[in-house]
Amino acid sequence: MMRLITMLIGTLLLVPVVNAEPSSAVAFDVATVKMLKSADPAAGEVLAKEIKCRKCHGDAGISDDEDDINIAGMSASYIFKQLRDYKDKKRDERDMYKAVKDLDDRQLAELAAWYASLEPAQANPDRIVTDEVRKLVFHGDPERLLKACASCHGRDGRGGQFDHPALAGQHRNYLVDSMTEFKEEDRENDIYGRMRDVSSKLTEDEIEALADYYTLYLQPEDDEDEEE
Repeated sequence: MMRLITMLIGTLLLVPVVNAEPSSAVAFDVATVKMLKSADPAAGEVLAKEIKCRKCHGDAGISDDEDDINIAGMSASYIFKQLRDYKDKKRDERDMYKAVKDLDDRQLAELAAWYASLEPAQANPDRIVTDEVRKLVFHGDPERLLKACASCHGRDGRGGQFDHPALAGQHRNYLVDSMTEFKEEDRENDIYGRMRDVSSKLTEDEIEALADYYTLYLQPEDDEDEEE
């Protein structure tokens, strides 16, 4: 029996691994962490103006377009990883690739430091929280092996370490699109496929409900515009 098991293991090791290419070339090793900590936000501000980041992300890192991410207040490590993934074409977006393709890691870290220093958008404090959403956010669903959102993104939705982004204060459309892209494997730069695994277990209704929970706070002037 042991000989048979050994033979089977050896056979499996000879089978080519599908999609074995890493989802990201970023490693948060000591050198990378030191670079991120020493990055100059002021240099990042200058660079952001030069490459016109405001066209999509606004002057203060909060976008007017509901399909774009709000990067103000995101962790520098998360922003750096996404920028590097765009440069390496691990994340597919032509405009972002064009913006960062000629930048080195130090410049990417400076951009990340600048946007991390800005005041983040706020999530709606009056949002309706159902029992179903509360369970997904804080407990997950053990029957589906579904992790709680808070276990990676924080109980306040402000993000975790390294590559765990903030969800609170994002545009609803962006959140729905992002989770759907992971669910359908149109986006594949999540390390170890974690978000692809989570999103694949969520229903469309659950994705919509989670987007409602984390969505951007609607400013009073926007409310007035809608009433008109």
